[in-house]
Amino acid sequence: MATISANATIAEAKEDNVKKAVPIILLLFLLCLVIDNSFKIISVDMAKDFHISATAVSWQATLAGLVIGIGAVVYATLADSISLRKLFSVGIILICAGSVLGYIFQQSFLLVVVSRIIQTAGLASAETLYVIFVTKHLPANEQKKFLGLSTSSFALSQIIGALTGGYVSTYFHWTSLFLVPLVTLLILPFILKYLPKEEGKDTHVDVLGLFLVGVISAALLLYITDFNWIYLLVVIVTFALFLAYTSKNSKAFIGISFFKNKQFLSLLGVAFVIYSVQLAYIFLFPFLLEKIYGFKLDTISLILIPAYVLAATVGVLSGKIARVMGSRQCITIAMAGIIVSLLLGGFFVKTSVVIFVVSMILFSSSFAFMYAPMLDSCISTIAKENSGTAIGIFNLILNVAASIGIAYTAAMMDHSAMRTHLLGYISNPVASMYSNVLFVLALITIFSLILYWGLVGRKATR
Repeated sequence: MATISANATIAEAKEDNVKKAVPIILLLFLLCLVIDNSFKIISVDMAKDFHISATAVSWQATLAGLVIGIGAVVYATLADSISLRKLFSVGIILICAGSVLGYIFQQSFLLVVVSRIIQTAGLASAETLYVIFVTKHLPANEQKKFLGLSTSSFALSQIIGALTGGYVSTYFHWTSLFLVPLVTLLILPFILKYLPKEEGKDTHVDVLGLFLVGVISAALLLYITDFNWIYLLVVIVTFALFLAYTSKNSKAFIGISFFKNKQFLSLLGVAFVIYSVQLAYIFLFPFLLEKIYGFKLDTISLILIPAYVLAATVGVLSGKIARVMGSRQCITIAMAGIIVSLLLGGFFVKTSVVIFVVSMILFSSSFAFMYAPMLDSCISTIAKENSGTAIGIFNLILNVAASIGIAYTAAMMDHSAMRTHLLGYISNPVASMYSNVLFVLALITIFSLILYWGLVGRKATR
């Protein structure tokens, strides 16, 4: 009886620790998202200080996006063999190491980019490991509540991140942002105290598969930036190698069966095109408002707040609306909203900043409205036992697409041909460039809508 009582006491203590760990991990998750979002807005000031082009400065955001996308898959795989306690600890150490290096070597853009890569390798741990911890250690009836909190945290992080990046950059210096992530060190003792010490089991990390994906993504970024055919050749050859590898390796992180599923591939293709536009406009936004309207980053961050607040609200409701209207209708409406938002900014680029407040509200809300039905459409084409892998692939594609979107937008901003207005009614070369870029982004969105209806929408029942 004494043994049973002792075991019950130990079990209760573990359960109590798990409940205490959840808000701590959620706070870490929120901080990591805030850090990532705060660095997205400071490209304007970074470009000024280093006297570099938009294309060059975009690398600190594009490479970070790639690392987060690939890192999420790596952490999810490692979680089967290494305790979450250790992985969270490694994540925090990487965040702080990258941040300290970035602050010390702030005079070198190359070292700042390297530091951001190290930092984001740690940031990538938070979102993936939080979801794994909740699904692994919490009762099924409580999981939805805490997974819902992660969605709310993402929306909240956009607001806090925009304000943090804007105000720190304006009133201190953008390099001071490298000191903010050090607050994650305060969470480490609680991680070590409350997270359970789990025994790992043997697992396989598809290092070669992830490496090949990284090479494909990086070569594609370089091609978009430089339009050198050698990079395109690298993309084609590496992709062929990746297909051959997955077809012969049963332990590849993406099985060959996914490439045989035409509907899943079609949806991934549509998602890749449309989500390349998402961060493209957000990257462009502070440059546009600074160059045309003379706003500093603190004001620009405030202008973004209404868009992020409404996007968060729409995101919460999107799943329920999709169940009533159907995914096809929701995706179509969302893409139409994105097109209108971009054309609004393109046509009235010099009219008033109010145009861009409305444009960004419609743009952000449309993307928030589209995420749940797009993800649901992808998962519905895959067997339930493979849904976790499908979600991982979907999110990886979104991160790669976002990085490529920033790259091609930066390349357009630096191209001299974009300074002559496509429709001819704007004479100012700077205003013409921003207007033209918004028109191109609108055309890419129109293409994604045509692609969706051609490959998926006309066949979908809902």
